[in-house]
Amino acid sequence: MTVAPRPAIQVLPQTAAERIAAGEVVERPASVVKELIENSLDAGARRITVEIEAAGRALIRITDDGAGIPAAELSLAFERFATSKIRAASDLTHIRTYGFRGEALPSIAAVARVTVVTRPREEQAAARITVAGGRREAVGSASGAEGTTVTVEDLFFNTPARRGFLKSDARETAVIIETVEAAALAAPEVAFHLTDGGREVLWAPPESFAARARRILGAGLAEHTLEVAAAGAAAEILGIVGMPQIAQPRRTHQWFLVNGRPIRSPLLARAVGQAFHTLIPDDRHPAAVISLRVTPAEVDVNIHPRKAEVRFVHDRTVFDDVVRAVRRGLHETPLVHAVTADPGPSAPRAAGRDVLSHAGGAPAAPYPALDTTGTLGNAAGGAGIGEPEVLWRPRASAAPGWPVIRLIGQLALTYIVGESGGDLILVDQHAAHERVLYERLIARHEAGGAQAQGLVTPGVVDVGPAHAALLADLEPALRALGFEVEPFGPSGVRLLSVPAIATARAPGELFRACLEDLGGDPGPHAGRALEERLAIATACHTAVRAGDRLTMPTMEALLDDLAQTRDPFSCFHGRPTIVRMRGRELERWFYRKT
Repeated sequence: MTVAPRPAIQVLPQTAAERIAAGEVVERPASVVKELIENSLDAGARRITVEIEAAGRALIRITDDGAGIPAAELSLAFERFATSKIRAASDLTHIRTYGFRGEALPSIAAVARVTVVTRPREEQAAARITVAGGRREAVGSASGAEGTTVTVEDLFFNTPARRGFLKSDARETAVIIETVEAAALAAPEVAFHLTDGGREVLWAPPESFAARARRILGAGLAEHTLEVAAAGAAAEILGIVGMPQIAQPRRTHQWFLVNGRPIRSPLLARAVGQAFHTLIPDDRHPAAVISLRVTPAEVDVNIHPRKAEVRFVHDRTVFDDVVRAVRRGLHETPLVHAVTADPGPSAPRAAGRDVLSHAGGAPAAPYPALDTTGTLGNAAGGAGIGEPEVLWRPRASAAPGWPVIRLIGQLALTYIVGESGGDLILVDQHAAHERVLYERLIARHEAGGAQAQGLVTPGVVDVGPAHAALLADLEPALRALGFEVEPFGPSGVRLLSVPAIATARAPGELFRACLEDLGGDPGPHAGRALEERLAIATACHTAVRAGDRLTMPTMEALLDDLAQTRDPFSCFHGRPTIVRMRGRELERWFYRKT
């Protein structure tokens, strides 16, 4: 392999040094690991080994096979603002290396005992230097392989106050692991090996970005991921994104890289969250590894002392690029929720209203022959299971991944039961109908007008003084979705029309329920627009409920409509509408297979 000549280490001019002085701060052991790994990557290393002991307090050793430091420059590497990465302040606008702020060795050596053994490829012998607490103790020759080994011992030995700010060994070790994982994502072509007290923590051979991303996410999540690739208006996007069913309670499984640099980015986190809007509960977060390539001049990597954040010139365009790329990947992938005999801790929790509490009541149009005489009390007997079977086939325009289903009937008057390819299929009738109605309401609203159904006899609804006082603020959203009201007394309204999809529900009861949802604590829907919250409330209170008996034609019609929606695999709460239990899982339950 031909290696480009390595620039010599030089002390920066004062104008450049002043602009980067804020970056040389060693906060914790992970800071040391990050800086030294970045130097190894900038040196062209293809294999990096990280060894730690006592959470990095006692020992951090980074060994690489990159271009070493010439013996004549080794002492200079420990001078403040000495670097081979940049030459002038103007170079900061087109950074293409990690360690652009200046080499970290002087800052590390000021608070630890540091030994460097290094040998460039063209040298026959290695050079060695030891610096402790900022004082040079030894310089000379040594034996060593090509590359560089930096050993950092007794971190903060001369600044005990700083040690007091460190967290527990477990927490500091976790941060080091996260740091190495982030670097491994940034350079998937490089092999990484991390040991803690001699115990292997991470081994990642050279591999593709997708394989590296799945390795870092972990085997439990990797099998439920999809690849995303797109060229947007401001950024090229490559990513691995988790299916909705593995959404996590925290953002610990989200990683972002910009031009190969691992970063934290609230903007990108919001963009990924927006792409999953209504596909997962609002209190869950997608698993994702997203890498962006942006023109260097359109991203500022010099806004954070540790280079952990960036600022985009066209941040809104980047946001939209990520949302579209991830959303497109989700729409092109079958998202049927596959369940196992033991869902495990990552299984989504129910969010929002408990649909099992909605027993009885009038059904929603337009599904025919809906029998509402059944109740949850007699549902346990398996109502509907004995009806004639029907083979349901999705239309050509259905969303990707819809199976042909042999409909069997209802379970507990709540779930449509079917079979496909030897697998058990369950459809939550309430969640499915919620999704259908919600998308119809939103589509009609976005098209410029709601389909309202005027009431032959306008009804007077007593909503109470508190809710009546809110009507002035809510009136535009109500009208946009098809509700038309006018004040009637101090605590009532005359209801003139309702959304056309909701005509099967008692108008006054529906309006009062929606108003209650809008006027109360928005809870997980706090970040949503008022019109969207109203669409959610309307769909929720209009949809087929648990406890409603469905005929086979009704089930077929519901599946037809659900398969035509844009996001058919979950309701707007993020709960799955359809789940699939693999036949092999059922066989495990009966000990037919292990």
